[in-house]
Order: sequence, then C-alpha cells, then structure tokens
Amino acid sequence: MTLPASLSLSDIVCLSEKRRSILLLLKDKSCKMEELTEKTDMSAHSLAPQLKTLRDEKIIIFKDERYELTHIGQVLVKNMYPLFETIAILEKDRKYWFDRDLSVVPPDLLNRIGEIGSYKLLEYSISDYMFDVPAEFLDNLKKSKHFLCLLSVYHPVYTDE
Repeated sequence: MTLPASLSLSDIVCLSEKRRSILLLLKDKSCKMEELTEKTDMSAHSLAPQLKTLRDEKIIIFKDERYELTHIGQVLVKNMYPLFETIAILEKDRKYWFDRDLSVVPPDLLNRIGEIGSYKLLEYSISDYMFDVPAEFLDNLKKSKHFLCLLSVYHPVYTDE
C-alpha cells in the first residue's frame, strides 16, 4: 500500500512515531528486522507497513537482509534528529520548561537545548537551601567529568572561583 500523493515528505517522516523510531535507529547503522523489532518493541507485522512506506519513498533500502538509510534518508535523519531530541527534552518536563521565562537564557544556548541529553530535574525550596548546596546536587557534581553551569543567583560560598 502506497501513501496518498497528498502526503508530503515531512508528513511521511514526522507523522508516524513508528517510522520516526525506525529512522532514528537506522541513523548510525543498518539493522536486520530482528534488531528493529527488539529495539522498537514492536512486532514485525506492525513494522512491515512502515518499512514498506519508507522503502517506496526511497528513504530506506533493504539490502543483504538489512535495512539502511538511502542518501536522502541520511540527509533527512541528520536534519530531523536535532528537532526530535529537542522535542524529547521539552516533553520530558513540559510544565517546567513552559512555565519558565527563558528570555534570560542566551539564544545560542537555548537553541542547543536538545543537546542536554539524559538529565534529572532537581528542584529545591530556596528556604531549605538558602546557605547550603543540596547533597544530591553535590554528589552528582563530583561524579561529573565535565559540566556547565548557568546561575541566576549569587551564592557566597563560591566567591573564590
């Protein structure tokens, strides 16, 4: 079954979570059907129509029992990946991100929000930690090899650095 001609390429790539998952899995390497079913947690039966659509549209190919991105597929995934990473970050703690005034964050930094990766939101009452840094925050800081910090308050403990 081929999709109606009225669907655009962006609709084909973006409207189906299954197709999006397939494309993101194929971003770095080709996969056999077994790998796709395992990593997407979907049956071969439910993936088959999505794979056919992507093959019909020449976004992926099936070669040597493996699915892989075509050159056009690589271009699409390379450019859609940052958008979907950004959406994933914003969706994870939607209320937190949308309730904040982000106008104070430098635009270059805000535009890279999708690069945050895996994170855990730690929220503390200012009255509980007026002069102390929360232990969980310090523990995570000690484990980090590299970190960047954006502070909106002045803390007297850190005047030397």
